[in-house]
Formats: sequence, structure tokens, C-alpha cells
Amino acid sequence: ENSRRRRATGKSVAGSLLAGRLFDTDGQTMSPTFAYGRGGKLYRYYVSAFLQRGAKRDRLDNAPRRVSATILESRLIKTLDRLLPNSQEDPLALVSRLEIHAKHVDLFLPLNFIGRIIEKLHTGERAMPDLVKPNQVRLTLPWRMQTRGGKTDILAGDRNTPQPDPSLIRALRSAHAMLGRDSGNWSVLQAAPASPWRRNLVRLAFLAPDIQQTILNGRQPDHLTLALLMKEDIPLLWSDQRSKFGIDTAD
Repeated sequence: ENSRRRRATGKSVAGSLLAGRLFDTDGQTMSPTFAYGRGGKLYRYYVSAFLQRGAKRDRLDNAPRRVSATILESRLIKTLDRLLPNSQEDPLALVSRLEIHAKHVDLFLPLNFIGRIIEKLHTGERAMPDLVKPNQVRLTLPWRMQTRGGKTDILAGDRNTPQPDPSLIRALRSAHAMLGRDSGNWSVLQAAPASPWRRNLVRLAFLAPDIQQTILNGRQPDHLTLALLMKEDIPLLWSDQRSKFGIDTAD
């Protein structure tokens, strides 16, 4: 069983279609790696080099450093099939470099394809000759990588489009449901929550009102997830909360 698993793993990692051509926003290589889930299911990822070396990422670093290989490759193949239909070559093999940024990805393709690509661009997509490599076209796609609960999603469009986080919104509402009201109609915690998890959860009700509204509107920064809020200390002062979580909403 173990030998079969090792052979399957070797084939899966070796079959990572973007190996050696994928880079993060800092220009570091994102190398293929893998993990096993329940039932022995194999999950493939591309991970920034410094994380593979065991370094820790900054808490407020919202750059994509670990992305699902399956999701990224399938989305890329679908997009290239749209832009280069009936191609005699494997479109993915034409990509010389792919850079993943927080709010977009850049692909580099041979310049002679620029005419065909421009005709089929969707809103927010751009194609232009690269300034550094004039024989390449830089294709910019407005994709955003977002990881929540261990699942990586590729979101279309830029950050001006609201992206509500259902789990975070549910948690915020659950936190408020644990509170009562005093004679002055102020929110109060009338009894200690029964479990450590609920004691952590109730703190969300004491986030600054503008931070809570930002969450409800789906305008929170990508790094502000339920996992982060449940793990981190939440300052008492609203101004300190905004500073700690990288939110600038105050007038």
C-alpha cells in the first residue's frame, strides 16, 4: 500500500503542469507539493519557496503563497482554450512564465499570439507586449486567490466587487446572539459562554462597528478570516483593532 502511494505521489507531483514556470508576487518559485486528506485522497499544491524551507509568513501577508494546483491548472486551461481556440499546440505549453499576485495573475506567451488574444479578451483582461521581454506578450487576468477553511478559490474580478465571507458573517451574527441588553440598551454578556470556542467567538461582537459593517458588506481584506480572528487577540480600542487587522474605515 505504501509503495503504491509513493508511486502515485511521484506521478502526481511530476505531473504538475506549471512546475518551474510559476512564481509568487515576490518572484520566488512556487514549487509543487502535496498532502493527503481523508481516505488517502491526494491534494496537489504550488507553494512559495520560503514556506517550503520552513519559514513563517507575516500575519498580514495577503499574497497567495499556497494555491491548489488542480484549481489553478483547470482555470488556466479553460481560459487559454477560450483565448486560443483550435490551437495546434497545447496552450498551456506556450506559457513561459506565470506570476500570481494578490489581485491578478500575469501570463507570458509568445508575442505572435497577441492579435488572436486581444480579440477575445473579457472585461478586466489585458494583453500587451512585455517591456522586459519584447518577444513575449504579458496577459493580465483579474483573478484573486482566496483561501478559506483550507479551500482555495479563484475569484474573478477585482477587489471593487464585494466578496462576502459566509462563515465569517455567520460567526459575527452568532456572537451577537450570545449578548443581551442592559437598561441603557448597551450590549452586555450576561453569562460566560460554555465552551472555549464560544468564549473566543463572542469577542467578534465587540469589534469596531465599522469593521463589522465592512465584514457584512463583503469588503474585508483577504487576510481577515474567521480563523485569524479566532486565533488572534482582539484589542479593546477600536483604533487598535483597525491598525492590527489592516483596516482603514474610520472617518
